[in-house]
Amino acid sequence: MENARGALDDGDFDKAIKMMNSTDALCAKVVAPPTIHGLAMRVLSDAYVAKGQLGNAKAALEKGLALCKPHDGRAGMPPFMKADLNGRMGDLLMALGEIHRSEGDAKGACRRMRQAIERFEVLGQNEFVAATHNRIALTLIEEGKHKLAMDEIVEAEKMGAGNEHEAAILSTTFSYKGKCLEAGGDVGGAREAYTKALSYGMACGNEGVVQEAEAFLGQTQDQSTVDQDAFL
Repeated sequence: MENARGALDDGDFDKAIKMMNSTDALCAKVVAPPTIHGLAMRVLSDAYVAKGQLGNAKAALEKGLALCKPHDGRAGMPPFMKADLNGRMGDLLMALGEIHRSEGDAKGACRRMRQAIERFEVLGQNEFVAATHNRIALTLIEEGKHKLAMDEIVEAEKMGAGNEHEAAILSTTFSYKGKCLEAGGDVGGAREAYTKALSYGMACGNEGVVQEAEAFLGQTQDQSTVDQDAFL
C-alpha cells in the first residue's frame, strides 16, 4: 500500500489504482483481516478521487464497510480488534461523507459524518469527534444553515478542548463560529469568536484561519467594544 501511496503522491493515479486493485484481489484470496482489506479500499478510493472518478471511489469505500460490518459487535472480540474495527469504519464513513459533500449532497455528507462520530466516540477519540463536528458545521454553513451549524460548533468546542490537538481543532471551530455569528448579524460575537480563532490559529500555525481572522477583525475594527484608549 505504501507503493500505491507513493504513486498517488507522484500523480500517477492509474498506477495507484492498478496496484490497489491487485491488493484488493490478494486480500480477498488470503482472507485478510477486514481492517487491512478496508484500508486497501480506502487507499483505492483516494486514487479514484484523485482521478475524479467519484462513483468508483464511493463503491470502494462501501465495499470496505461491507467487509467490516459482519465483524461489528461480534461477541468476544478482543479490545484492540474492536478499536481497530471502529477506527477503520469511522475513517471509511468520514471519507464517504467528504465525497458526498464534494458532490453537493449535504444530507448524505452529514449522515455519513454523524455515523463516523459514533465510531470515534466508541474509541474515546475526542479529537476525531470534534474534527468531524467541524466538518459537519462547514457542510451546513455551505448550505446557508448557520443555526444548525452552531449546534455542531458547540459540540466541537466541547470535545476539542483539553487534548493535544486543541489549537488545530479549535482554530477552525471558532472560525466557523465567527462565520455563523456574522451571518446572524452578531458582529460583536463574531469578533469575539474570530479573536479566539486567531489566538488558536497562531498557536498551531493555521495560516488560513489567521489570515481570515485578521481580515475580519480589521474590517470590523470600528465595531469593536474594546476601549482603545485603555492601551495608550
